[in-house]
Amino acid sequence: MFKRMQSLQMQGVHCFQYKSYRAIIAIHNTRLGPALGGCRCLHYENENQAFDDAMRLARGMSFKAALANVANGGGKSVILLPKGLKGPLERQELFSWFGDCVEQLQGQYITAMDSGTQVADMDVIAQRTQYVASASNIGDPAPYTAQGVLAGIEAALKFKCQKELAASRIAIQGLGHVGMSLLKKLLASGAEVIVTDHDQNKCDEAQTLGAMVVPPEDIFSAVVDVFSPCALGGVLTQDSINGLQAKIVAGSANNQLAEDHLGELLMAKGILYAPDYIINSGGLIYASSRYHHASDEILQQKISAISDTLTRLFYQAQKAKCAVTKVADETAQTILAGEPLIAEKLTSHRKEVHHAA
Repeated sequence: MFKRMQSLQMQGVHCFQYKSYRAIIAIHNTRLGPALGGCRCLHYENENQAFDDAMRLARGMSFKAALANVANGGGKSVILLPKGLKGPLERQELFSWFGDCVEQLQGQYITAMDSGTQVADMDVIAQRTQYVASASNIGDPAPYTAQGVLAGIEAALKFKCQKELAASRIAIQGLGHVGMSLLKKLLASGAEVIVTDHDQNKCDEAQTLGAMVVPPEDIFSAVVDVFSPCALGGVLTQDSINGLQAKIVAGSANNQLAEDHLGELLMAKGILYAPDYIINSGGLIYASSRYHHASDEILQQKISAISDTLTRLFYQAQKAKCAVTKVADETAQTILAGEPLIAEKLTSHRKEVHHAA
């Protein structure tokens, strides 16, 4: 465990247990501010898988916050969903207990919604602690995540294909809150969209809206401009990458790469990758802005900057002849180490692009 913490440069991992309830809160880095990250409540095959999920996601949140230029660090929590959880009363007890866990950290970690949790759970947590960023009084971050992903897809299309959204073909894997919101935005922009999800009702809704539905196993081989993973992470394995027929990967899922080195395989195959923790940062930006009472104008400025950040990294990676993931990780690590924030470098990049034009 300590070797894995060291390899991911974790600041701390906190474990909690009560009756059959078990939870992990992983804090990666708090140099920029208190750690902010969602709470997952899922079944895990074993505890090691849960620990690894929490730590990798916490690191991703640190990198995300650094490149989004928000006043938060990176954290993540995982509740190991108990078998046979009995109805809403026991679920309420579970999240009430988890709220106490968050409160024990006295503001080091701020929780929010994630896979397996919903606004109602956050409202229960908020009765036990103030450190919650997506209770019902704050709002749903999913549309803002989708807004950022849309901006990132536009940036990637312009860089890789010199295409507009209206002339593009895009495949979405997963029709949760973000995936469905992204679908509607893409269709409104005139894009042709292919989708898949294990929930047939969501597929039926997508088809009614105008999307083409394919079985889950066929989404990787769809001939498209953009493959947009919007479900759980780890979908980009060596096998799935070798089967991809897309020019670009740009989606909302966290930890899309099953292993970090696979960013190099994408580059070798000529596939442009928009690092997940940058393109999906709209939800974090929203949660952070609401928690810190920032204005709507600042919120929109930061979400709009996602496309600038990605474009800058695409050009840097192209110039260095390396994977975009390498440039993105190094930039985030530089910021977390105390170097000047990305805004200064973005200004420099915009001047370069202006003069080149």
